[in-house]
Amino acid sequence: MPVHTLACADLVDDRLVASYEDLPADGYLDGDHVYRYRAFGETLLASGEPHWRLGGPFFQSKRLNSRAGGIDRTFAPLAEPAREFARALALRAQGQGIAPRGELLLGCHQIRVVATDAFAGLPTPEGFHQDGFAQVLIACIARHNDSGAVTSVRRLGAASELLYEGSLAAGDALLLVDPLVEHYVSPLTPRRPGRAHRDVVVVTLAPLSAREGRNA
Repeated sequence: MPVHTLACADLVDDRLVASYEDLPADGYLDGDHVYRYRAFGETLLASGEPHWRLGGPFFQSKRLNSRAGGIDRTFAPLAEPAREFARALALRAQGQGIAPRGELLLGCHQIRVVATDAFAGLPTPEGFHQDGFAQVLIACIARHNDSGAVTSVRRLGAASELLYEGSLAAGDALLLVDPLVEHYVSPLTPRRPGRAHRDVVVVTLAPLSAREGRNA
């Protein structure tokens, strides 16, 4: 099965939740309105103390990301609470047998998408897409006053074959076998007048040899 669900609420602590307040704006959005805030880091998932490369560069091909592909993107350095969470989540996926064991390249994107009465937030402005990795973990950390943000996963090449559709609650996570599927998250809007946000951690796993997004 190319889609798996797993629980992660016990891995979320107050430090991780609070760290979203410090995320800077994503500098690679279309237009002047800022609806996404982001940090990034990358490490080796292996035994021993992890050594993180923080901030980037992060690269995806134009095929994978029509809006921001084909360039090296640099983001804010990933803070320690998100680094700890990402590694713990990846190890849990390995322990449950849904991610391959052994050494893997782990990437982590900490993302807040915001919406207001005037502007919707777009978790995936590129539409249905792949990320270019072996596995992708999407973990919801917190949601506030939000509506929408429904995650849809379909089999690659079969637009009518939905494998998963639902709104991830805080403490829920999905693992996607990325080469076999495409995923999309619908726009975020406020449930009540005011500001809304959705906080996620996206963890990518790839073999050490190569990554399609970097090499395409």
